[in-house]
Amino acid sequence: MPPNTRRSSGGDRLTGDLARACASWLAFVLALGLAGVAAAAARGAGASGDAARAVPAAVVLAVAVPLVLVAHGRARWASVLALKQPRRAALGVLVALGSVGVVLLGDHLLGGGVRVVDVDAWRLVRWLVVTLLLAAALEAVPEELAFRGGVFGGLRAHLPGWFAGLLTTAAFVVAPAAAIWTSAALGRWLEVGVPSATFAPDGQDPVSYAVLLAAFGVVLLLVRAVTGSIWACVGFHLAFLVVNRLLLGDVGTTGLALRTGEGAEVLVVAYLAVAALVLAVVHWRRR
Repeated sequence: MPPNTRRSSGGDRLTGDLARACASWLAFVLALGLAGVAAAAARGAGASGDAARAVPAAVVLAVAVPLVLVAHGRARWASVLALKQPRRAALGVLVALGSVGVVLLGDHLLGGGVRVVDVDAWRLVRWLVVTLLLAAALEAVPEELAFRGGVFGGLRAHLPGWFAGLLTTAAFVVAPAAAIWTSAALGRWLEVGVPSATFAPDGQDPVSYAVLLAAFGVVLLLVRAVTGSIWACVGFHLAFLVVNRLLLGDVGTTGLALRTGEGAEVLVVAYLAVAALVLAVVHWRRR
């Protein structure tokens, strides 16, 4: 093959992979933007509780996942998107829960304030089932497929792993703000009463939210690097969300009454740090 032809072929592959990575990001942002409009419309129609929460989850799952899969093509699902060995989702769950266990044990030994006060078993089981289903549809599956799959997989073929990871994490951090603004624009266009555009959801501090999201994104990239499977990222993501919502949630909703004391949010950062350290050591030793 002539040199010019080889360069042209390589350039076409680079352009195609970058386009697919961008398409993955856009697919998630569009899906989350549409979900915001759908949620507002559902609330306006009188939906509440789990029914209202199910609407945006269904929209994100139904829009983001097919768009990312189509953008990359079936031949790339196993390699680029890392959609292989679904059983490794259990490994992601174990890493997350193991990190949480280490931190909570340390907190207990140091006289920390996390204590189980009361348990409503039926309410807790129901909450766990609903939360796992909704979190999987709204966050874990589409986010891992789009970011640790489509964005990182598309970039890694042509960029150093650390740089592809940096760009993927940046894309992950800015995606919620982009989706909120997309939702606001779509709401005005469709004449649906969507909340005003902000840089962080639910009125959270934008800087703190961005830092936590970046740390979470780095850990999830380490999960993919160590396990080679997006399903492990999904498992870690789900376990992380459930633990956070139990730790920081409302007992009237979760069925688990906890006494957390001051600074419970610090525990979230702590078990992310433990997970990152363990995964980084394993990845380094393999290399």
